[in-house]
Amino acid sequence: MEDIEVKPGEMVLWLWAGQSPSDDLQSVVKDLQQRLGNGKIQMEHVDRLTLAKHPVSSFDKAVSGLLDPSASLHNAETLAEMCRILKPDGKLYLGQVVTGASSDENKMVMTDKTTSALKLSGFVNISQPKVLSLSDDSKQDLVKQHKTNDVCLVQFTAYKPSYEIGATSQLKLSFGKKKTETSSNSNEQTAAVWKLSAMDMGDDDIDLVNEDELLDEEDLKRPDPASLKADCGTGPDKKKKACKNCTCGLAEELDAEATKSKPKTATSACGSCYLGDAFRCSSCPYLGMPAFKAGEKITLSNRQLQADR
Repeated sequence: MEDIEVKPGEMVLWLWAGQSPSDDLQSVVKDLQQRLGNGKIQMEHVDRLTLAKHPVSSFDKAVSGLLDPSASLHNAETLAEMCRILKPDGKLYLGQVVTGASSDENKMVMTDKTTSALKLSGFVNISQPKVLSLSDDSKQDLVKQHKTNDVCLVQFTAYKPSYEIGATSQLKLSFGKKKTETSSNSNEQTAAVWKLSAMDMGDDDIDLVNEDELLDEEDLKRPDPASLKADCGTGPDKKKKACKNCTCGLAEELDAEATKSKPKTATSACGSCYLGDAFRCSSCPYLGMPAFKAGEKITLSNRQLQADR
């Protein structure tokens, strides 16, 4: 295992798992405490890290999964919590179990997943993974837990960014006008954008095109009104039918034809004309005509058409 770099007075978080800390872990923590001087090591069970609710930026270093194989499977929630409680520029020492370690391809896939998980949790400057040498007891614990001899423990180191999550900083923006450089040979501005204005052109330099010259004899011919009629649906077995949202005029043409062919029915303005003269007004156009049903065509018998003698 790489020697953990600590300075006197620092706060270190050490995560462990299982029923109780191992003897190797207790020995390393005791030695580390002496190097910290007036600093402190906080021992925390990995499953209870999120429940502890440590304040933001509480620790200078965090260690997990290096001496306790059962603590070397970290989920996204645990990694994000470690990043939250580390101080800016705080360092993380992480141990991760890799099975199928004899295959370089499998080892690369597993380490890439851990690297991606660290990045997504907010860590930066992630080091290249390094296989740790374990004691016989730790090796046997790994084999027993994962039920395979092809297993190893890989160490990662990563840092929290130098700023706190949610930190803000004012940007220095200059909105003043920039001075343009001038040429030593002339007074023209070298940084000016090329442009052409109306004042730069004289009337004699502009050639105007006569729009009538763009039309030929065919364009000047007046179209035949018959050719303008819509021919949608024309043919021996086809019936004219306007399409949806018709714009060619066929819909209006069909509506006009339907109106002409529809017979006019007798209507009553006051609603009583069809009852007979007793119910009609003095100016009713139906005066002298027999009573009829509403909507019925008025017909006169031969007797009524003959004059009285």
